[in-house]
Amino acid sequence: MEKSEELLENPQISAFINSHRGAAIRIKMASQILAEKKDALAALTKLLPALDEQVINVFFSYKTKDEAAATAIVDLMNNYSAGKLDITYQARFTEEIAGQDWREKIRNGVCNANWFILLMPDPSDELDWPLFEAGIFEGQRTSGDRMICLYRDAMPSQIEGYHGVEVCDTDEISKFLQMVFINENPVPGMKPLNPGITGKIPELAQQFVRAMSPLKQPINHKVFEPWIKLRVKDLVGLQSKNDLDQAEIMSANDKALKLFDFREAPDTWGSLRSTIAEEKGDGRWREELFWAIQRIAAKRHFDPIQAVFHAHDGKMYHPVVHGIDHRGDKECAIELFHITFSEEVGAFEPSAMPKNIFVLVTTLRFAFRFRWEVLEKFSKGPLAERDVEHLACALKRIETDWYSRGMTDETTLKRSFTQSDSERFERMCAEWKRLRNEQGNGELDVAIKGKDLEKIPALLRSIIPINQEFLEMTTNHFAELIRDGAGHQGDWQHGSRSSASVLQESAQM
Repeated sequence: MEKSEELLENPQISAFINSHRGAAIRIKMASQILAEKKDALAALTKLLPALDEQVINVFFSYKTKDEAAATAIVDLMNNYSAGKLDITYQARFTEEIAGQDWREKIRNGVCNANWFILLMPDPSDELDWPLFEAGIFEGQRTSGDRMICLYRDAMPSQIEGYHGVEVCDTDEISKFLQMVFINENPVPGMKPLNPGITGKIPELAQQFVRAMSPLKQPINHKVFEPWIKLRVKDLVGLQSKNDLDQAEIMSANDKALKLFDFREAPDTWGSLRSTIAEEKGDGRWREELFWAIQRIAAKRHFDPIQAVFHAHDGKMYHPVVHGIDHRGDKECAIELFHITFSEEVGAFEPSAMPKNIFVLVTTLRFAFRFRWEVLEKFSKGPLAERDVEHLACALKRIETDWYSRGMTDETTLKRSFTQSDSERFERMCAEWKRLRNEQGNGELDVAIKGKDLEKIPALLRSIIPINQEFLEMTTNHFAELIRDGAGHQGDWQHGSRSSASVLQESAQM
């Protein structure tokens, strides 16, 4: 008779099978695994409750100072065990048996455990009480049990030879989790606890490592950019940039306060930003910040903020919505907005420049960008679908920058030219709107949406003569204004500049 059959015919085992027939197959499998062990009968007898209930009894031992890490680990194991782990640990004692005999409760928990897990994240700690618990488990441990030490740097010498898992090694933790949740026979005769989470093992290993490696000191997050935290109480009621003035400033670093000429943070965003002068009602940077926050609140995509302001340190900055704090995984309730202010080294400060000069300089800059970022790059063909995506991105970048600089009033642009040139400018605008417009139904808009790889280059080539005409017209008019003294003196006092010189300097703005 085989040894496994002898085990099954043992009166105690046989009686248990007869009264728990649902566990018969698992008990038979366990008997085959344990048959050659010296303590086969004792090991199988101890496993009977686990095989019947399909729940592994675990005793988790740790020092009180490691309770936060231990609780996080226990929670993780419970959350993914599909209810097949019954973990006894000290925090549970506190809730269940305050004032009762701890020693007896601990002894029972250890003696009934199929797994004994010892957490030792700090190798310098004295083992004392955990070793007492480990000694109890060792005294009655069978071949069907597991003793596992979660350690850092080195296994305690007192329990060398048992299964050790290095807590800072994600590969080791992954193997441990594989054993717990994925492998056959986590205890002899039992199926895997939760094989469906195989793909989650690397992520769980990272969580495990973080929980098991508590830092001695808290992490302090230092932001090098000017930075503030805003709380917007009524996101639904946020309808304009002025509504944002009621947002509370929850925190601000010294660099941010210096930009707005404050030593201590005021209560509201409106108070903080009020020190930044807005020429003739120009608050485009505030407008773009408002739109970004509103779209984030609506779970929408938003464009980066391009518009700038002149800070009290003499530099130009634009706001960046760096991130949010929210409750839950789905941003159901936004608590705080993190805003940083990034220096804009490419912007120039135009307060001393006449309006018509500023408009022409800005227009020239974008005409140059359009020529070499769009026309020269995508008009030659043949295009690939990837090129169409890059073209759409280039147009979006230029247009976003254009609007952020307040260049939305076509009438103001026309007034910057002579009457005959303004008529030419109007004709050019009409031709461009035929190709691309706000409604998105221009010929170029349609071709880009349909990824028409032949039509797109042809349409762009048709724009090159118009772009050339515009550059020549604008450059000549710009030179005339400077020569006639419409701008300030200084660098321009020696007379008119060549068109090539004007073009070169405008392109660098």
